[in-house]
Amino acid sequence: MMDQQLVARIKRRSKYWGQTAPHQWFDVRVVEDAGYRLRGNNNNYRLDDVIIGVRLANGFIVDLANGKTSRG
Repeated sequence: MMDQQLVARIKRRSKYWGQTAPHQWFDVRVVEDAGYRLRGNNNNYRLDDVIIGVRLANGFIVDLANGKTSRG
């Protein structure tokens, strides 16, 4: 089985833009919170505020919104 990690990056239009370097991916986990479903980067995020991706074992990240692969 291949190791994978759920990751996110903050959308430019989000009020949280600026909490990371522009377009920087960070590890997240899904939690039981009706409003802020994601935890990561020492913060809580709504799904509307981030782009979700998956970091593969080889270090590449697949952007789940568009299917593009990039170097992590």
